[in-house]
Amino acid sequence: MFKRLIAVLTIILAGTAPALAKRVALVLGNGAYEHTVQLPNPANDAEQMAAKLKALGFEVVAGQDQTYGEMRRSVMDFAKKAYGADIAILFYAGHGLQVAGQNHLVPIDATIEDETSLDFETITVDFIMRQMSKDVKVQMVFLDACRDNPLARTLARRMGPSRSGSVGAGLAEIKIQETGGEGSVIAFATSPGDVALDGDGANSPFTSALIRHIDTPNASIQTVMTRVTGEVYEETEKKQRPWVNASLIGEVFLNKQEVPAATTTVASLGNTATATAQQPAVNNAVSTSPSQSAIAWEREKLIWETAKSSNTVADYKAYLDAYPSGLFADFARNSIKRLEAGSQVASVNPTVVPGATTAPAASSAGVVATLPDPQKAVPGTEATEASLGWNRTARREVQTRLNLAGQDVGRPDGAFGPKTRAGVSAWQAANGIVATGYFTAAQYALLTAQTATQYSVYQAEVNRKQQAAASASRSATSTRRTNNTTTHRATNNNNNNGGSFNPAGAAFIGGVVGGIIGGAIGR
Repeated sequence: MFKRLIAVLTIILAGTAPALAKRVALVLGNGAYEHTVQLPNPANDAEQMAAKLKALGFEVVAGQDQTYGEMRRSVMDFAKKAYGADIAILFYAGHGLQVAGQNHLVPIDATIEDETSLDFETITVDFIMRQMSKDVKVQMVFLDACRDNPLARTLARRMGPSRSGSVGAGLAEIKIQETGGEGSVIAFATSPGDVALDGDGANSPFTSALIRHIDTPNASIQTVMTRVTGEVYEETEKKQRPWVNASLIGEVFLNKQEVPAATTTVASLGNTATATAQQPAVNNAVSTSPSQSAIAWEREKLIWETAKSSNTVADYKAYLDAYPSGLFADFARNSIKRLEAGSQVASVNPTVVPGATTAPAASSAGVVATLPDPQKAVPGTEATEASLGWNRTARREVQTRLNLAGQDVGRPDGAFGPKTRAGVSAWQAANGIVATGYFTAAQYALLTAQTATQYSVYQAEVNRKQQAAASASRSATSTRRTNNTTTHRATNNNNNNGGSFNPAGAAFIGGVVGGIIGGAIGR
C-alpha cells in the first residue's frame, strides 16, 4: 500500500512540477527512404514534436531521416539520459511493420530482403521500451508508423505462403503489462492492424492533432489523447481512429499551470466600483498575454524558417545568436555541422564584388530588431494558415469568431470560401494587418482574445439550446411510447372481442385489395 502511495505521489510530482521532474524524450522522424516509398511528413512531425516537448521541459534526443547506425546511437543516448526519469517519451514517425507480433521501426537505409534483415536493419519497439523501463516512473509511446509499407509486402512474398501470414498490416498491439510499469501510455496513429493516413498537409493527421493538444494547460494526458482521438476520427471522415492503451494510477499533466485566484475573483465577483476600476486590467490579462506569447513564438519561428529556407551557416548562426536556447537550437547546430562537413563553408563569406559596400555582421539584437511585428506586418499566407492544423471543427470556430468580431461570413460550416476569405481580409484591415485573407498564429491569437467574452456567451447559449433540444427529444420519445402503449392495448381489446366482425375495417381492406386488383387488370 505504501509503495503504491509513493507511486501516486511520483506521478503527481511529474505532472505538477516540471521544473523538479526529470523529463526525457526520444523523437525520431524518418521519411527520406532509399529503398522504398518516401514519406513527406515524418521529418516535419519530428521537428515540431521535439520543439513542443522541449518547451514542456523535456531533454530531447532528436533525429530526422536516420540510418540504422544513427538510430542505434540515438536510442543509446536516450537510454542513458532516461535512466531514473520521471517521464520518458518515445515519439516515432515513419515506416514501421509488424512481424509475428513484433513491431519494427524502419531506418531510411533498410532494404528488408528477408527475415534476417529484421534483426540487422530494423529496431524493435520492444527494444526501445526496455530502455524506458529502467527506473522510469511514467512511460509514454506515440507511434505514427502505421502507414502502408511496401517493404512489408516484399518481405511477405519472400517468406513464402507458410510464413507470410506473420507479416501484418499496420502495427501489432502492445500490451501494457509488457512495459514493466503501471505508469504507461501507448498510442498508435490508428487501431492495431490498420493503416494510417499520411495526410496532405505538413503533418500527418495524428501528429498534427497531438502537437495541437499535448501542451494544453492543465489537461491530463488522458484528456489530451481523448481530444486527439476525436479530432483525428473527424478529420479523416471516420476512416482513422487512433488507438490508446493506458495504465496510469493517477492523472499525469505535461503542462500543469497555476490559475491566479485574484483574476478569477475580479472577473466573477467584486462590487460595481471595484469591477469598473479593475476591468481594463482584466481585459489586458485576457487579451495581451496569449497574444504576446503567440507573437514571441511566431517571431522565433519566422527566424528559424528564414534560416532553414536559405540553408546557410550564416543564417543558422544568426538564429542561434538570437535564440541560443531556442526550440530549434539543436536542429540549427546539427545543420551547421552538416553544412560545414559538406564543404559549404563558402556560403558564410560570399565573394565580395569590387567596389561594393560590405554590410556589417548582424548581431543578435540587430536580427531581432529588424524583424517585423508578426502580428501586424508578417502577412498571412496559405502556408502559415495550413501550419495551424485546423480541422473542420476549428474552422467553424474561426468563422464564428469572425461573425462575433463584426465580419459577416455567413453560417459557420467549416469551409473557407470566398465569403470567409473576404471576412478575414476585412478583419485584418480593421486591425492594421496586411489583408491577405489568410491567418498567422499571432493573428488568430489576436482574434481569439478580441472575441473571448462574446464567444463564451455564444457557447453558453449553444449549450443551453442543445440541452433544451435533448430534453424535448426525451419528452417526445416518452410521449410516443405512451401512445404506442395505448394503441397496443386498444388493439389487444379488439382482438379479444371473441373474433367479432369489424365492418369499417373490412370495408377498408376490401377497398385496398380491390384497388390493387383493378390496377393489375388495368396493366
